[in-house]
Amino acid sequence: MQVGITGFPRSGKTTVFQALAPGVSPGRDVTFGNIKVPDPRVDNLADHYSPKKTTYAEITFVDIAGNPGATEAKALEAKTIAAMRNVDALVHVVRGYEDPMGMRDINIARDVADFNAELILADFEVVEKRVDRLRRENAKTVERNVLERALEALENETPLRELEFTEDELKAMSGYSLVSLRPVITLFNLGEDEWGDDAYAQWRNPAPPEGAGQAAMSLCGQLEMELADLDEDEQAEFLEVLELEEPARLAFIRKAYELTDLISFLTAGPDECRAWTVRRGSPAPVAAGKIHTDLQRGFIRAEVLGWDHWVEHGSEAAAKAAGDYRVEGKSYIVQDGDILNIRSGV
Repeated sequence: MQVGITGFPRSGKTTVFQALAPGVSPGRDVTFGNIKVPDPRVDNLADHYSPKKTTYAEITFVDIAGNPGATEAKALEAKTIAAMRNVDALVHVVRGYEDPMGMRDINIARDVADFNAELILADFEVVEKRVDRLRRENAKTVERNVLERALEALENETPLRELEFTEDELKAMSGYSLVSLRPVITLFNLGEDEWGDDAYAQWRNPAPPEGAGQAAMSLCGQLEMELADLDEDEQAEFLEVLELEEPARLAFIRKAYELTDLISFLTAGPDECRAWTVRRGSPAPVAAGKIHTDLQRGFIRAEVLGWDHWVEHGSEAAAKAAGDYRVEGKSYIVQDGDILNIRSGV
């Protein structure tokens, strides 16, 4: 999964990227940083099995660079929009500190509205052009029907993520990589002074945004970037001083994982304890394919131990004795935290 970090010029998005992906140097255009998803369940299994290898799920954060010399603070370049089309979710970094170039005042609500408007406009231009052609061709297709509905929503300034689409409709639109269809985390990037200012309390603890496919969080990007460069003991001291339970990046990573409707299933043993990423609602053979394509092709059954039962019993043997170690077939829908053992004929 790729999560694109973007925003208007001088919003601090590269600082946020460095806080989320410590040790990765931003490039001129697009920079990738692979980040492990914190998961105490993997830690629990590793403590039990003492495996040779422990592997966490990963998210790829993408720093979508704008024009470093931009003088206009409310414009997204065409190449920025194009880069957004290649990611699974967006992070809109909103500036909550004084503009270092002194060209634009702090107005968080305005910047959020302007960003959403730009995404809608970018999609409108793409959809309008395609609908016009389909109408001239008198096409009687799912593509035309869904794009006409999308065009009507965009004309009414409604982002496409707020509409419901069938799998066939999403497939028909997939070639256009529409940016307002992407889930969005709005990330309020406050300065150190603003973080402690009660005037910014609503942005420091933002309410959940209205509409589907959205979330909101806040952080002080500069502090988080400095925190990410410290070793574990120094981080603990820094967090205690700041009266924080954990670095904001950990909560943010979890939020990104949830927003994109991903879950983790687990495999465990003396060789490796590992979290695997799969879409919520995936059947067992699809999960098996994440481990190896041969396991999906020759899928026979999945031996399943739910996470709650693992916690309750503390071992596979105890769970089996209690009747909580199940055998499931191809129709089983994998649940978050399931510990799976796949049986395959290949």
